[in-house]
Amino acid sequence: MLLDQHGRQLTYLRLAVTDRCNLRCRYCMPAGGIDFAPRSELLTYDEIFHLADVLAELGITKVRLTGGEPLARRDLPVLVQGLAERFPTLAMTTNGVLLPQYLDELAAAGLTTYNLSLDTLRPDRFFRITRRDEYAATRRALELLLERGCNVKINVVVMRGQNDDELLDFVALTQEHALDVRFIEAMPFNDDDGNHDVFVSYPEMLDRIRLAHPELVQCSEQGSSAVIFRVPGARGRVGIIPAYSRSLCGSCNRLRLTPKGTMLNCLYSTKGLELLPLLRAGIGQYELAELIQAYVYGKYATGHETERREQQGNIFASMTSIGG
Repeated sequence: MLLDQHGRQLTYLRLAVTDRCNLRCRYCMPAGGIDFAPRSELLTYDEIFHLADVLAELGITKVRLTGGEPLARRDLPVLVQGLAERFPTLAMTTNGVLLPQYLDELAAAGLTTYNLSLDTLRPDRFFRITRRDEYAATRRALELLLERGCNVKINVVVMRGQNDDELLDFVALTQEHALDVRFIEAMPFNDDDGNHDVFVSYPEMLDRIRLAHPELVQCSEQGSSAVIFRVPGARGRVGIIPAYSRSLCGSCNRLRLTPKGTMLNCLYSTKGLELLPLLRAGIGQYELAELIQAYVYGKYATGHETERREQQGNIFASMTSIGG
């Protein structure tokens, strides 16, 4: 079992499989990209499976594949199949651009839950936000997922002056379709790119939605990173993730693993457990389990405390380096 010093049990792993991405979203990556890690410095699938065996024994029950863009990693269905054999719940966050060509393989491998990153319903805005002209591909991915009855959530990073006037358009999608929309507070990544100027808080988002839907009902969902609501009669739900406000830290059950094998207790962590050299030195499962348990025990109470203790200056270079 993975317990931290505050009595929280960690059961959910966010596994970033690559730092590469085919988009350049302004809140995630600089316009010129980043220095991507050489493939030799990424965890191999065998190394991930070795870790997965240990984490499954320690009580991890849910894994979400993130990136970068997970589908930029070669032979991803092979990884999906191996993880689906080890964990009861497997999900993936994707921008959807490559999804149509891989959906059959992913479904056959055992992946049924998808978070689709889609920050706007307008093609011109999509280009401005992502710096790539791929709106049609992402919408096609959404259509395919809905046609197949997959478990679908749409992730929307809300940015003032860029897409915050579309909140109600996304809420309308939950009324029409059996999907969840998750509005996410923008975080100060890419500091030089003006991300501090676009922040919209969870309370402000909720006030705007409630102004149009005063009948909005809050739903209970234990362990969720979002506060969940439903418009009565809607087929889907609306969630708000206070990623920067960090008001849900008390129920955090998440552990993160970067593409280069660094285990992180928190999205705001900079001091992680470096597992790649240990794995390549042949560490055994028992010793590995003990190291992970000791690291997890030291998890701080909140993201604010983690930031205060571990960060110096602007370390928010790119979300794609650590996974969402």
